Amino acid sequence: MSEQSAASHEVGKTGLALELTPHYFRAGRRGAHVAQPGVTLELIADEDRFNIEARRGKAAELIAAIGRAFGAAPVDDARTVEAGGFSFVGIGPSRWHAISRGPDRAARRDALRAAMRELATIVDVSHGFVAFRLSGPKAVEALTKLVRIDLDPASFPPGASAGTELHGMTVQLRRTTDGEAYECAVSRSFAGSLYHALTHAADPYGIWVDLAPIPCSRQNPKILGRDDAEVV
Repeated sequence: MSEQSAASHEVGKTGLALELTPHYFRAGRRGAHVAQPGVTLELIADEDRFNIEARRGKAAELIAAIGRAFGAAPVDDARTVEAGGFSFVGIGPSRWHAISRGPDRAARRDALRAAMRELATIVDVSHGFVAFRLSGPKAVEALTKLVRIDLDPASFPPGASAGTELHGMTVQLRRTTDGEAYECAVSRSFAGSLYHALTHAADPYGIWVDLAPIPCSRQNPKILGRDDAEVV
């Protein structure tokens, strides 16, 4: 089985749509011939992503309600907070992306809606975005070629997020809360361009391209993001 066929087979096993194995995606080793690849690039193909916006004057109430429901609350800032199987990523004033991955997502969606009641509006944007994760000892060097923000840990610590330009595209860039990786999310129509920009930037360090592993169902209930919402 070829690398591309293997990638398609893995996606197929999860029941994902064929569109999630894009034509540009090539799993396997590429770039410089080094003992160990300096960058690992993973396509995150199994996620729900919701745009959450607090209703006028309800941001504080919304944050508090989610904190009560999930044991921790999102912050109204460009940072990521994790709770109840979601990553709540601040994308603007009183706005978040709530990202959920792996199995049991339907139950999490219901819990999210119940927590939000009439305090927020939530829109499912799962099919509008594609996300890639970069990790490895040379990940920062590769990203530094492409973005106009300071990725020094003092300026961009674990959990930090930013909307920025990358190779002419608007992307959501965030550092994972464990500090081990960086995730770039972009509108689906630009996903191929982002993939090629990232792989070309990482090629000099050697790169391993793969699908991101599916998370286990056990979730870390640490933080959350908004009050009752409407799914549009």
